[in-house]
Amino acid sequence: MPGTVNQDKRSHTDNVYGSSRDFRAIQTEVTVSDVAIHTLRYGTDVRIDPDPLGAWVLVSTPMRGRLTIRSGAESRTLGPGESVAIDSYRAFELTWRQNCQLRTLRLPLTSVVEAAQLAGADTTRPVRFGLGDPATTASARSWQSVVAVAERDARMAGELSRSPLLSEQMSRMTATTLVATHPLLAIPGDDRPAVPRQIRKAVELIERSPDEDLTVTRLAVAAGVGVRALQQGFRQHLQMSPTEYLRQTRLERAHHQLLRENPSTVTVAEIAHSWGFGNLGRFSQMYRGRYGRLPSQTLRD
Repeated sequence: MPGTVNQDKRSHTDNVYGSSRDFRAIQTEVTVSDVAIHTLRYGTDVRIDPDPLGAWVLVSTPMRGRLTIRSGAESRTLGPGESVAIDSYRAFELTWRQNCQLRTLRLPLTSVVEAAQLAGADTTRPVRFGLGDPATTASARSWQSVVAVAERDARMAGELSRSPLLSEQMSRMTATTLVATHPLLAIPGDDRPAVPRQIRKAVELIERSPDEDLTVTRLAVAAGVGVRALQQGFRQHLQMSPTEYLRQTRLERAHHQLLRENPSTVTVAEIAHSWGFGNLGRFSQMYRGRYGRLPSQTLRD
């Protein structure tokens, strides 16, 4: 039974292998700064073929059941507590088995590249992860501990989530822990282009100031390239245009604000307009497509 399910920033095609009567996609998500942690289960055996991750890195851990990841000739089956890092350059498919409930942490690629650079990795080429588990039991525990702290604080709306300074530090610590605990690939002769410095400059400006009037021309000037080169670079390396990347970033920031605000003091329209979404209906449609619910539901909750 094929279909389409929205996960993270992109959709994917799903194929149900278990009982279709038991199929029920249930997803929850919490965020700390630009780190998102979501749980997803389908209630039956399902295979999904995600679209490219673009500007994101995922780390997935079954909480129960089993998950199989396949990428090219490689494959690995994970049980509860085991994790796998999925980089932006890897085509892959995932198979849920035995009523798998999956917890996935999503990090911006730029944060992971910065952490890899600080760790001494060669970031002139793509930062790639192998499909293996952390090398040691201690490494696995360190990673799961960081994820648990971030998730627990986000669910209780603690200081890490509410303080911009602390949430930014939590985001950096998560990226640093990922690089320290999961196997990075060193691929001599890998001819896939790294994300160029000019494109990273434009991405950093968007992430830093998404509330500003960031036209494609302004982004190109900041990156030191022409408009056409910027657009081609974004599509080649991030699988989206600069305008789409800005729109998705603003949508995420609006989501964060909806989670924080009191519905008695602010409206969905006010939040949408503050992030540059002039058409409330279009904003609601985009929001529901990405987060699986209406923005008014998030604000009420």
